Amino acid sequence: MNHSAVHVWSDTDPELVDHVTLYSARLVIPVTGPVIIDGAVAVQGDRVMHVGKRHWVLEALKQEITQNATIVERHWDGVLTPGLINAHTHLQYSGMAEVGRGTYDRFRAWELAFNAVYAEAQRTRPWKQWAEDGARQMVESGTTAAADIVTDLDAAGALASQGMHGIAYWEVMGWHNDEWLEKGRTELSRQLRKMSQERLPNLGISPHAPYTLESEPFVDLPDIARRLNMRLHIHLAETPLEAGTYPPVLTTYSAADWRDHDWVSYKQLKEVGKGASAIQFVDQLGSLGPDVHIAHGVWADKEDRRILRQRGVGVALCPRSNRITNTGKDAPIREYLEEGNLVAVGTDSLSSTPSLDLLDDVSMLYDLAREQGYTNDDLTHRLIRMMTLGGAASMGMHVGMNRIGQINAGALADLAFFDIPVDTSSPAGIEATLETLVRHGAGTNRATVIAGHETYNDHAW
Repeated sequence: MNHSAVHVWSDTDPELVDHVTLYSARLVIPVTGPVIIDGAVAVQGDRVMHVGKRHWVLEALKQEITQNATIVERHWDGVLTPGLINAHTHLQYSGMAEVGRGTYDRFRAWELAFNAVYAEAQRTRPWKQWAEDGARQMVESGTTAAADIVTDLDAAGALASQGMHGIAYWEVMGWHNDEWLEKGRTELSRQLRKMSQERLPNLGISPHAPYTLESEPFVDLPDIARRLNMRLHIHLAETPLEAGTYPPVLTTYSAADWRDHDWVSYKQLKEVGKGASAIQFVDQLGSLGPDVHIAHGVWADKEDRRILRQRGVGVALCPRSNRITNTGKDAPIREYLEEGNLVAVGTDSLSSTPSLDLLDDVSMLYDLAREQGYTNDDLTHRLIRMMTLGGAASMGMHVGMNRIGQINAGALADLAFFDIPVDTSSPAGIEATLETLVRHGAGTNRATVIAGHETYNDHAW
């Protein structure tokens, strides 16, 4: 693409601002507003000042800049979007790509392959290097924030190492009830204290999954997180064993015959033949709420999806990972979209997916939605929202001073610049451009701005 030279423009109208970077592009996608042809984003420090038509933004700046102020313009001939948001990943596994390149006939086979490589890595503990390398790969693909699950403390600083936003979730797994009550809480407090000493953007807790934790941790961990003002992130409804087994007519949650029993674990409930899904089980334990989002959500039936909506729980869809780990089927993407669930996109880790480029998963979601029968003409718009504002909302970062996943005045200036053909000659041309972005945008990011700082630039200007 042809890129305009950087130029400096000054004005003599004194006001408040003394230096602005103006990022202009043929097409700007604010997400919280209509797409803008020949748009611009004015950035001062780490914040967006204005977004709109380039000529309007320049006129607005004339009223606000100091006498000797400068506006440094970076022009891009392609598409400018908010920084992408990866709603589920494990950056510390970025050195385990050999597992992600494998072929598995069932989920357990993938688990065994993962465990073997993980055990070997525990001897050399490359977690910090692997995690930071994964974060760098994300930034280069246009991702500026992530929900990163941390299993080993050495990996805790991955997001911070690249200046990224998001949440580092400390993973809790493998605890039985008695052991948890005896020493689990103390161990968790110790780990959280250590993580709080790192230079982290935000800290959360990740109760791993109903098949790796018994009931007491699922009762305690949400209470602990909420007292500490932390968010929660759970692997849920990923595997076939987490599906409900009652016929649909008997799955009415309020009439379920298992609710009044104190189950040791979800595994115990299933062993005695009860048909509750994993989503219904953890909901009964009080583990869900608007401060929670889950990863995968593959085995979620109509009742499960209703529960997630009612509790305000978002779902990070990871379609490529589900195929590689062989979760048994694809997530019900059409139903999530049609029924109105909060959805976002995650790559999972390189141990279960070929890349950390979020747009690779977005492209697959487009195809799967169509294959599953989603016919509405808003699919590209829904996917763009999922990979930006949806990811922010899943982590509670879509509102307030430090909001991300959107381009508007006062928001953090997180931007990505995609090298795709732009057709603004007609509404149909714009729609075609958006479809190109979601279907073929992987690998086309050429620059990434995080909080106003250009953290990646592949000869974009």
